[in-house]
Amino acid sequence: MNNSLKQHDEIYKLILLTEQHIQTIYDWNIAEKHFEYYTCRPLKACESFEEYASKILKAISERKEVIYVLVKEEDCTKPLGKITLFDLNPRNHSAEFGYYIPDNNRGNGLGSIMLSKFIKTIFQDYDLNLNKIYATTSSNNSPSIKLLEKYGFKLDGRLREHYWINENKYDQLVYSLIKQEWNK
Repeated sequence: MNNSLKQHDEIYKLILLTEQHIQTIYDWNIAEKHFEYYTCRPLKACESFEEYASKILKAISERKEVIYVLVKEEDCTKPLGKITLFDLNPRNHSAEFGYYIPDNNRGNGLGSIMLSKFIKTIFQDYDLNLNKIYATTSSNNSPSIKLLEKYGFKLDGRLREHYWINENKYDQLVYSLIKQEWNK
């Protein structure tokens, strides 16, 4: 990370999602016009806020998900992006994660700041005790690929024609980072 981005990085922090953040996250979901670019999972009609909040809080309380938000130091109530750890596998000390930056916050280096802080947080969390984290992205999502590779993620594999976006087919790329690689 260059010096100016590193200094800029210090005004942000990554915190666990709280109930006060859920409305903002929900609003991002409503406003996003192109979710098909960000997931290969089936797209569902938007739930009511109450259903959405209930589902998120249940997943967190059951430890099926750990959700972090990137905020500015001086305003911890306004999320700028989110990163979700899921599919936690305590037996294999691994978990998948996904990240999202709303359109109005893209292109400002926030994804890089968020991922850097996330990796450090996750690998230093002794309760999670993770050895590997991994993420998937579409082969046409150059910004995501560049971000993962910038932080040392290795391409583990490719699921051919796994994303269908507007009748175009793209491969799903699986990237992972091992704790030992991060510690180098």
